[in-house]
Amino acid sequence: MSRRRPRANLRDIAEAAGVSMQTASRVVRGVDVVAEATRLKVLAAIEQLNYQPNMAARSLSANRTGSVHIIDAVPLLHGHATTFVAVCQALAALDLHISTSVIRADLGTVPLHQLVPVGADGVVVLGGRGEPRSWVHTVAARLPTVYVGQTHDLPDAVVGVAVDHRLGARLAVEHLLERGASRIAHLEGPEEWTDARERLSGYREAVAAAGIPPLILPARSWDSTAAAPLVARLPRDVDGIFAANDHLALGAMTTLQLAGRAVPGDVRVVGFDDALGSESFLPPLTTIRQDFRAVGEVAVAALSQLLAGDAAESTLISPTLVVRASS
Repeated sequence: MSRRRPRANLRDIAEAAGVSMQTASRVVRGVDVVAEATRLKVLAAIEQLNYQPNMAARSLSANRTGSVHIIDAVPLLHGHATTFVAVCQALAALDLHISTSVIRADLGTVPLHQLVPVGADGVVVLGGRGEPRSWVHTVAARLPTVYVGQTHDLPDAVVGVAVDHRLGARLAVEHLLERGASRIAHLEGPEEWTDARERLSGYREAVAAAGIPPLILPARSWDSTAAAPLVARLPRDVDGIFAANDHLALGAMTTLQLAGRAVPGDVRVVGFDDALGSESFLPPLTTIRQDFRAVGEVAVAALSQLLAGDAAESTLISPTLVVRASS
């Protein structure tokens, strides 16, 4: 018995035509700013793959506003700011208008008109601080929604996009082990952040796999100053530190060196983020690089699929290890 071939979606069309999701979406929506040769390639891919947009969604197109609302539920720290800009630029490339609102992540039930104060075809939520509350369900029940910051514990209708923080933590610990560290501590970030919890989980997985006991130093902050009192009491046998972000790593290295412990001679240090300037720390910091721009672009690509009436899948984006002198 032959299997029914899955219905082609907008991503399939873009890949077959060798164009971006934004360009494929423009052709499907009939926007006339696409070069003729490119438009013909996309149309050929549509015919080849027998692409059929969701007709229920297409029937609503006459009532669309051509705008997307961004709900910002987190402080726009350097990485989140980059993602926010990437989302705006990717939406603009789709000729979509943008509106924004800033809310507290811990809000409970809120009427939709207070969350999305203007008409919108879809919503991008910048989240990840605290678990998504009932207001996320309110938005997703009415509008196509993409949640940036995590891929789990979301309403069924919501597509999540995030960095794979567990993988990044494992890469950091495995690197320290490869460099000879045998007692590795983790400077933990604030527990209300999904990023910090996922990095802690990845650390636990990595040290468990290596057969060494965990040593968790709860900084409860992303700030470099939070590392000092914890690292000042660091057991002498600790020869590796994985910090939840680069600022905590900077605070750890400063405290260690002021106490006469060399980095990486006595203690090897790895951070997370690849923050601007981390290559100029003393010593230059080994870190886990996350592609904040790609997070925003993937989120808009997923929303574009939803707006076209296609299904979209949640995505974890893999970070990479950047090796410098601190390890």
